[in-house]
Amino acid sequence: MVEKVLEVPEVSCNHCINAIEGAVGALGGVESVKVNLDRKDVTVNYNDEALQLANIVAAIEGEGYGVGPAANQVHQIGEKPSQ
Repeated sequence: MVEKVLEVPEVSCNHCINAIEGAVGALGGVESVKVNLDRKDVTVNYNDEALQLANIVAAIEGEGYGVGPAANQVHQIGEKPSQ
C-alpha cells in the first residue's frame, strides 16, 4: 500500500470534494481518498501493484481539476529521476 499527497490547487468547494473523491474512489486498488480544502490537496492510499499514480491523476483531471507539478513528476513509478 502506498500513500500519495497530490496538490490540486483548483479545489474550492464541497462539489469539488465529492467529484474528486468519487472519481478516485471508484478506481480499483484505491483503499481511501480524502480531499483537504484548506491545503488544496488529495491524499490517496492505494495498492501500487493494482493501480498506477498516472491513473489517479487522470481521474482527477477527468473531473476538470489540474494536479500540481510535484505529482506529475512521479508519473513513471519505479524509474530513476532524470538528471
